[in-house]
Amino acid sequence: MNFFKSLLFIGFTLFFQGLLKAQEWESFESPQQINDLVDTGEELLMATDAGLVVLNKTTLERSIFNVNNSSLPTNHIQTITLSSNGQAYIGTYDMVMALFNGSDFVDFFVPENVGFDDYSHLYDLEIAENGDFWLATSEGIYHKQGQNWFHYAEAELGADFFEVWDIEINEQGEVFAGTFNIIKYANGEWSNISSGTDLLPYLNAELFFASSGDLYFAGDLDVIGRYDGSQWHLIDNGGLNGSQAIGFTEDTEGNIFYNTMLNGVFRLEDDVWVQEQNPQVVAFDNKTSYYHIDEEGHHWLNNNIYLSVNKDGDIQSTSISNTTIENNGINRIRKTENGDLIFLRSFADHTPILNNDGTWSSLESLNIVVQDVLSLSSDNIWVASNEGLHHFNGIEWELISLQSCRNLSINSQGKIYAQADDRIYMINNGVITEYNTTNSPLTNLEVLSGVGIDTDDNLWIAAFNWDGEAMIQKVTTNDDWTTYNKTDIPVIKQPSGDFHFDADGNVWIPSDQAGAIRFDGTTWTNPIVENINTIENYHTYAIESDANGMMYFSHQYGVTTLLNDEWGNINVPGIPTIATSSGSDIEFDSDGRLWWGSSRYGVFAYTPETITSTINNTPFSSSRHLSVYPNPAQDNLILDFTAVEKTEVNANIYNSLGQVVSQISMGQFNEGTYQHRIDISHLESGYYILQLRMKGKFFTTEFVVK
Repeated sequence: MNFFKSLLFIGFTLFFQGLLKAQEWESFESPQQINDLVDTGEELLMATDAGLVVLNKTTLERSIFNVNNSSLPTNHIQTITLSSNGQAYIGTYDMVMALFNGSDFVDFFVPENVGFDDYSHLYDLEIAENGDFWLATSEGIYHKQGQNWFHYAEAELGADFFEVWDIEINEQGEVFAGTFNIIKYANGEWSNISSGTDLLPYLNAELFFASSGDLYFAGDLDVIGRYDGSQWHLIDNGGLNGSQAIGFTEDTEGNIFYNTMLNGVFRLEDDVWVQEQNPQVVAFDNKTSYYHIDEEGHHWLNNNIYLSVNKDGDIQSTSISNTTIENNGINRIRKTENGDLIFLRSFADHTPILNNDGTWSSLESLNIVVQDVLSLSSDNIWVASNEGLHHFNGIEWELISLQSCRNLSINSQGKIYAQADDRIYMINNGVITEYNTTNSPLTNLEVLSGVGIDTDDNLWIAAFNWDGEAMIQKVTTNDDWTTYNKTDIPVIKQPSGDFHFDADGNVWIPSDQAGAIRFDGTTWTNPIVENINTIENYHTYAIESDANGMMYFSHQYGVTTLLNDEWGNINVPGIPTIATSSGSDIEFDSDGRLWWGSSRYGVFAYTPETITSTINNTPFSSSRHLSVYPNPAQDNLILDFTAVEKTEVNANIYNSLGQVVSQISMGQFNEGTYQHRIDISHLESGYYILQLRMKGKFFTTEFVVK
């Protein structure tokens, strides 16, 4: 590696690690499945999307090495291999290699002449007996011989070259690679050994050398090839699409097993692939992500984050993850009444839950497409799905067959609102009614795209047409309707997502076109679009605000922030800062951490500045403008404050965790000093912070409830 390349990579790694620590992001990415593994005899070292998992084969105890606890620059490890002297080398999906020394990653390197872009990927890494490194990548084959790098692409691999997915090296040191063809490197020359056959390695080629010396191949076709060194023998794979191929393994008796993604494991018997039906495979419903047989004859089966081992009929199971998140595609994050976080995916065997005590569990599988969850208690859970609504009463689930439902909201009186395709269902004390286009002023635009309930129990509805029409409607508790449409208010462009209501009474909703739409009660604006030249990312998928009044707008690779007209960015380390179609969602937990979930990249948690440090830096934060008595208080608290000019006055009360426990709209006051009584009888005993907002300025004080 040349000097410039070394400096570039070292700088890249240090920047990555420094960014992670400075911004206090913690990764909760899912391993999803095993991408590759090596067996040391005592341990399995497993490459996953969430780091390296090291499993003790006897005790099934595991250790996970990722960006949170090691020098690993990115969690997605695609490949792992052992050198002839037993050293383990890993390769990340974005083409970074490193030595794993048992406790951390060292000796990082990347191929020469590879830029750090988001389209160059590493698929496989092998080390020859002579110490040469061979890399299968989206850019071709890279060969490291000593300190020299060689790159083979179209000129050497043929005009049909596309990508290289797999590399295997035989005992003679000959290199075999799966690209658009199956190619062989020997005596310094490349040759196409699949020419004239029906083999088509295109997409996810898998190569495997059996103990007999035969080379097995599976790819995107309906046959599997066996190469004896001079000719190919083609074996029908039973009609399975070859793109389901994961890999091969061999038992101690020389039997060859072929593993598929969706159809399980097959064993080769007399040139026929026979479905494996042992209890271990059946227990996973023939779904396998990785299948490995070790030298003791023990069968290891991975499906998603679950791993089992069959030791001569004794089957044991474990997990390769620290969480119950099975897939990095997270569509929504929901918080329950007791502070648990629920992470929603479109298709899920289990819905992961982070309990407020830090443990992980799962919501019972309903075998449905879960659109939204409203968990009010352990015996009162509502789920929106394509089938309607599902209700759990603590004993069993009940299906309420309605139109497909997508969003759920609840008001302060316990009335539940469910958004369907062309109506809003309302569930009140078990009675279901609805707003539709015939019995109410509900819009008839094509897409109902959002609902929300503000602090006054008003219902807000968003909708749009694909031809550009858009509308937001407000429904009061008295059933009074107000309609705001794009014709009169051009800033209302394709509103879509969850409504958010901040401490100042502003109504927010993301815009599918750009930015976030805000209504302050008088004027509609889109602050992100208005400041688009100073903002790093103009997309918005979800909106939250914290106890300090800071706004958070989630986008494809992190969060844009806004406080006191100052914009900021909190990007998630390792997420490519490019325009992608991946959405995201955000939610605060009970400890004040911000959770960011991506439909593509997984789950991350961020710890913002504390409420005290931020409030102390706000203008005029001084007790000479605000005091409270009695202190300690019990049922009522008197606010003594001074307004320096005519202004609207609002108050927030925060508990010791920084959570908003009360929002109070006090009305408009002229210049002067006032005493205002507020009801605190609903607050539990403890320490609280009261924050008063007047004319865009914050004033804070502390009090105790006895």
